[in-house]
This record gives sequence, C-alpha cells and structure tokens, in this order.
Amino acid sequence: MRLLPALALTLALAQPAAAQTVLSEASGNWAGASGDGFTFFARLTQNRDMARLTIWGGGPGSPALPEGEPQFDNPEIALGAFATKQDLEVLDQADGSILAIVTEYADEEGSGRNVTKLQFIDNQFTVVGYEHVGEVMGTAFACNVDLLQMTVTEDGKTRKLAPLAFETLNASGWTWDSAYDQGFCHHHG
Repeated sequence: MRLLPALALTLALAQPAAAQTVLSEASGNWAGASGDGFTFFARLTQNRDMARLTIWGGGPGSPALPEGEPQFDNPEIALGAFATKQDLEVLDQADGSILAIVTEYADEEGSGRNVTKLQFIDNQFTVVGYEHVGEVMGTAFACNVDLLQMTVTEDGKTRKLAPLAFETLNASGWTWDSAYDQGFCHHHG
C-alpha cells in the first residue's frame, strides 16, 4: 500500500506542466523594412488574468525560433481579464520595427482597446508608445502616449512629458497599468 502514493507522485511529476494558451504569435526584424537587423519571434500567452509576452531573438540573416531561454519574458505586460481579442502586430517602419500588443476588451462598465508598443533599442526592450481608447459608463476617453516624441494626447489635449531615464521605459517592468501609474494617462469613470 505504501507503493501506491509513491507511484501517484511519480506519475504526477512526470506529466508536463500545464501549457499556457497561446493568444498570438508574430515574428519580424528589429531593423524594419530593410531586414538588416536582429530577428525576433514573439508569443503572447494567457497567464491567469494577465497576458504574458515572451520574445526570442535571432541574429541578422537567421530566423528567431521559440526555443531555449527567451531574451524577454514579462508575465503581466497586458491585462487578459475581459479581453475579447488579444493580438501581436509587427509595424515595419523605415527606421525599425515596432511590436504592438493589441487588447480589445468589454465588461459591464465599458469597452475599449489598448495598444502597447515596443522596440529593441540599445539592447533593451523599450516601450515606445501606448494607446488606450474606449468608454466607461457611457463616457468616451482617449489617451495616446508617444515616448519617442515624449508627448501625450489625452482627450484631445496634447502635453509634453518631462525627460525620462532610458531604464524607466524598460518593458521588463511594464504592466497593463503602467501608463496610468506613471501619470501619462488618467483613469476615467
């Protein structure tokens, strides 16, 4: 009879951990349309009420593969609760690619869409923009943060941001509420 609990424990440990649900995947080249830079493979997965972003890198001329240790892993970069759609999009620009995390959501108080934009700059995964548009209890709102130009346009009014330390924009510490915690956008409702 003592063998049975040990066998059960052995079988439980032999099973792989529950896989996270893949929401979206995207790949590209950080150099943008030229294709001359480092490649990346990004995966967005469900992580309880959050969305996890994992990025693997590849060298110039070689594709990035989702194998081994990732270069970047943020388990709470976006809110997953109440999401109706979550996607990764690669926006190729002349001077580099932007990886966008797009979340559309709806709940009993409102609905909206937010987009967090990342670039690989000086060996750092850097947040370069954030957009949030929607409505809460029938009141519309919009906040567009451009961290390359250091401006915020909120509900039609544009303001300049004070200079920020480069490390402040490190995507490793960015969460779904960072634009509000940093004072870039203000809560409505």
